[in-house]
Amino acid sequence: MITNICHFLDGNGEVPDLPIEAQRLLRFLSTIIEAATIAYDEPITVADVTCQNETDGETCAGLIEVWVDAENNEIGWECVECGEEGVVTHWERTRWDKRNYTCH
Repeated sequence: MITNICHFLDGNGEVPDLPIEAQRLLRFLSTIIEAATIAYDEPITVADVTCQNETDGETCAGLIEVWVDAENNEIGWECVECGEEGVVTHWERTRWDKRNYTCH
């Protein structure tokens, strides 16, 4: 899954009213963004969310590993159980970007 997180936001960078399925996906992806940006300098960390992949009517509950690819500033994620994976782009300076900005 490749996701431009801005597709979930309005022109002001706020979350508009979304269908329930989109709200669930946004919660999943925003947790991934937060985990990756809190541990921005770490090679890999685990997000506080479980996999949402459904196979044969069963939802996977595997842990989600996340990381930031510094070359292209994309957040990668992968389920350690089922291998479901994705990339999140355009996450910089959203409300879920938890990097420590220092003003000089």
